[in-house]
Amino acid sequence: MKGMVNHAAVFIRPILAEFQDVPDGWDDLKTYVNRVISLPTGAVIEPGADSFLVELKRYNAAKITGRGRENVCAISSSSYTVTEQMESATLFAPQVYSNRQILFNAQAAKRQICSIWSIEIMLRQILMNQTNAVGADFEGRKYRYLYLYPTYFFTPETNKFLQLAYNQFSRTRFDAEMRKHFITENQVAKFQIEDYQKVDSLLIKENLKPEDDRTFKISFPEHETLTFFFLGLPPGREATDTESWVIPAWLALALPLILDVKVVASESPVPPFISSADFEQTVLIDGEHQAIRSLISKDNYRLDSILPRSSEKRKFSPLNALTAAYSIHLEVNRKKDGDPDWGKLADLARDLETSPLYVFHYLNKWLRKQDKIDSVPMAKVRLYLDFYHYFEPEGKAVNQLRKLTELYRRFYRSKSQYAKANAILKPIDEAADVILKIDKSMASDTESLIDVVAARLAKLMNNVRRKAAEGKPTLILVDGKWKAALTSEEERQAVYEFSKYFVKDIFEESFKSDRARLAGTQLNLIRDTCEYLYRLADDEERKARPKDEPDDIPELELEASI
Repeated sequence: MKGMVNHAAVFIRPILAEFQDVPDGWDDLKTYVNRVISLPTGAVIEPGADSFLVELKRYNAAKITGRGRENVCAISSSSYTVTEQMESATLFAPQVYSNRQILFNAQAAKRQICSIWSIEIMLRQILMNQTNAVGADFEGRKYRYLYLYPTYFFTPETNKFLQLAYNQFSRTRFDAEMRKHFITENQVAKFQIEDYQKVDSLLIKENLKPEDDRTFKISFPEHETLTFFFLGLPPGREATDTESWVIPAWLALALPLILDVKVVASESPVPPFISSADFEQTVLIDGEHQAIRSLISKDNYRLDSILPRSSEKRKFSPLNALTAAYSIHLEVNRKKDGDPDWGKLADLARDLETSPLYVFHYLNKWLRKQDKIDSVPMAKVRLYLDFYHYFEPEGKAVNQLRKLTELYRRFYRSKSQYAKANAILKPIDEAADVILKIDKSMASDTESLIDVVAARLAKLMNNVRRKAAEGKPTLILVDGKWKAALTSEEERQAVYEFSKYFVKDIFEESFKSDRARLAGTQLNLIRDTCEYLYRLADDEERKARPKDEPDDIPELELEASI
């Protein structure tokens, strides 16, 4: 073999000598690599102004019409060799317009592209071939990319662990199984850090087969050390913009707690940062859908603000807010065929941004979809009250309505614990009806309006005792007998306090004396919330007493009251 090679070399050397000065086509790439690579001793080629001046000259010359016009790369205005881009080299959907080229030239429909970007597109096509998609089909799948940057304490051992998790990462959906991980059968939300760290059993699958891998990522041999991790997450066929951001936003917030990495979520297939040292935040979400932005409030978070410590219950958590919103959506907006219908998440996010009290509106919406039950179980009411606090940790709005409920429960109760909403909310409906319908000349100031509302409620209580209206006065158990909790004077005072709170704190302070704001949706939010606060208080009260309260006031007590 050695003799054969030497013999062939005698004939080949003269031929090679003739082509010694012919470029091999890789000069631009060699120059580019030498320019961008920087070693500990410094740059391979010292940065100079020559390449920039060439770019600037080409950019200006590309705007000239007629003689002297030069071709310029439509992507980067680079100083490298520029040629016309072939149609077969188009990676995504056609992008004809470029401000680097003149617009009125019909020949400009085909963009000019430099040799470096030609290589870049070639490499992307090779990578894209793993998805069996081409051109506009690939772009239409609305891939969203997660870039993982090792952070803080990082060694070859932790790199190997991250590479293993990266290669076995499989789940790209927040579905019913994921919801069951966070919501128990007893309707208890488990949103602690250990619960998020245990979710890796759902995200990462051992011995993952290539055909089961739904992610779009780089494939390297296992023995190679990876220094760049990215995941392209496909939302599914004909996905909406909302759906394309559902799981990427959630993973961007969850993965730092699971893998100890910094995460950037973006639409761009080009990594926005070279290393984790280029940005201070732990999570950065770039260009997210407005529905996601409404739920998480902002697009960048440090590690300690992703999930607050257990001692910081009054602190907002974007991860908990997303998990709670997804859990509500999967229960309320899910179609009968199991489709999560993520397109409706935008409506849910908009409502929750308007007022977190919409949580109870969606609880009512869930009840209307049920065929076998007429009222919401108490466990689910408590769950949705927890959901509310994930969107408003301080609970200002619900505390205000809790006090409103407590004030009217002092003198009025529904006859049965299974009563309809109208029977439970009778005092609120009566008070709102007075404010919405009264002539302003009859209630020119706050005190007169309070008096009119109190008079209506006093009439309601008289009708309740005469059994001309639903409900009953509040009862207490004394020496084994049920009696009215309040005397006539105490009841009148309780009615007045409720009327005063409704008029001053609810109508005047919260709604700025605007009747239009009190009507319609806002009143429905008050009703939905107070109904479930009433049922919770009633449930706690029934558990604490030894004997069930009768559905009606005892006859002897009724006669005495009359």
